[in-house]
Amino acid sequence: MKKMASTIYIDYQQNYGKRAEMKKHTRLVKPILAMVTALSIALGVGACGSGTTAQTSGNATTSKGEISRVKMYDSVKAITDDSDLVIVGTVADQRVVQDIDDETDFTLSTVKVITTKKGDAGDETVVVRQTGSTKNQTAGAMMKTGSTYLLFLVHSGLSGDLASQYYVTGADAGIYLASATAKAKAQTGTATEQDISGETFNRVNSDSGDNLPATLTVDEVPAAS
Repeated sequence: MKKMASTIYIDYQQNYGKRAEMKKHTRLVKPILAMVTALSIALGVGACGSGTTAQTSGNATTSKGEISRVKMYDSVKAITDDSDLVIVGTVADQRVVQDIDDETDFTLSTVKVITTKKGDAGDETVVVRQTGSTKNQTAGAMMKTGSTYLLFLVHSGLSGDLASQYYVTGADAGIYLASATAKAKAQTGTATEQDISGETFNRVNSDSGDNLPATLTVDEVPAAS
């Protein structure tokens, strides 16, 4: 029962920005109220251990609620397939904003891309959104300035200037942290794709419910199909 409620909560956090942004559009008041009501029902039913069923489909275990669809990944291929961008990069800058509503913190990490495994990183920097902050943490593991990560990312789905930003695939399931060696090289600007290809990255949250490896190298990430 706790695991099911936790699963719905994680998905709620990952998609919070999209729902909150919709509140700004007055013409969508009725649909939004209906959505909020449905979400409340879904959360209440899920917390009681009924109304949400888990299904296994392909390489992912899928839980379907009334509003959301949550995947618990059991392979690197599965999380790669669901990601729009897979990169290795260093967090060069970080700031906390409330750009959706006046209550929710979002941590925006500007990541300097070292190498790209899937997708197009554009100008070699990407902005990654995480719900919460170090002072008001409502999400999972938060990234840190100066650290180097292997990241599985999805488009934010937001509008305007926020459309180019990304969320981490599967809440924090898609975050792997590099060792101190790679971090030092990245901070001095000397890290190369060859350095990163042999680097071991450690999964930051082993309790996310996903059956993903504890460590990964870039070479172990499947090539984009």
